[in-house]
Amino acid sequence: MTSISGLVHLHGGLLHKRQLVEKGAHDRHLTWAVRKGEVRRPRRGWYSTWPPHDPRFIAVQVGGRLTGASALQSWGAWLWQEPRITVSVPKNASRLRRASRVRVVWDPPEVAERGTNHSVGLRDALREALLELPFEEAVAVLDWALYTEHLGIGEIPALVEGLPRDVQGIVDWVDEKCQSIIESISRTRFRRAGHDVETQVPVDRNKAIDIVVNGVVGLELDGRSFHQDSFEKDRCKDLEIIIEGRTAVRASYRMVRHGWERVLLAVEIAASNHRESGARVGVGNSGPGPRPPRRGPRLWALPCRRRPKPELPPGASAGARAGAGAGASAGAGASAGTSRRGRSRRSAPPRIATIVR
Repeated sequence: MTSISGLVHLHGGLLHKRQLVEKGAHDRHLTWAVRKGEVRRPRRGWYSTWPPHDPRFIAVQVGGRLTGASALQSWGAWLWQEPRITVSVPKNASRLRRASRVRVVWDPPEVAERGTNHSVGLRDALREALLELPFEEAVAVLDWALYTEHLGIGEIPALVEGLPRDVQGIVDWVDEKCQSIIESISRTRFRRAGHDVETQVPVDRNKAIDIVVNGVVGLELDGRSFHQDSFEKDRCKDLEIIIEGRTAVRASYRMVRHGWERVLLAVEIAASNHRESGARVGVGNSGPGPRPPRRGPRLWALPCRRRPKPELPPGASAGARAGAGAGASAGAGASAGTSRRGRSRRSAPPRIATIVR
């Protein structure tokens, strides 16, 4: 028989005693493996090869499973930093253990039916992450889910359904063309600053600019690792950006992460210089978005969408509509005339009367 640690490792690092017994293990085998340090018991009946500081080990130790950003981290989601451990437990859970710096959320029974023995399902983790992450990181994890094809762009509205109304507005901020966390964060920050933004804009037939701001600034973003073989290709792309009439700007991961103010200033000055020289500005396809304020326990909030109000209330009579039109025409005619000295007066804009019954 394979060793206990080998069996546990083969099944992802966590197995229940019942599963081990089904595979031929006996109590003496389990006791011996624990004493030798080959496996650990995070909770009664569970055996693991993970180290005690592993978030998955801690979640099982508490009595639940990972959710939110800490669960997404195990999938490789785009995150700025190590997230706080969030543990999902059923509403009827009992005998939970306390752990420092751990947040516990109580989920409905259907959540327990999805996912693995140490993590909730991906969609459940994403929904929780949207509520606990800062706004730009919440957008980034959705961009990651789209880029890695865990989700399709058409599935995002259903994903956020049932969340607070302002959170549902995040669907207007995601971009399935985004290819890295610094692209996602940069795009969101430019939009919050009121700039038009396009991502992965074609240049020189088979290349693409990471981000184009206001149609005239081509921003290339370099990752944390340096690749000598791509150095020449990157500089050739910079030349193509300039040849096509844009200003080329290049920023590193560290610059975006720790020196964003300078990056933003440089891009804005470059766009301003184009504007002064008569270049066309503002041909992006995404447009500026509202600035999400901080409100309540969540780190961000978007303004809720409102339906446009009609000029006349539904059910207004035809006479009322005709009267409103006649009043507007009369007002426009009266405003167009001449003064006592014979000079024409400016025509005032027509006023539209709103009749309320």
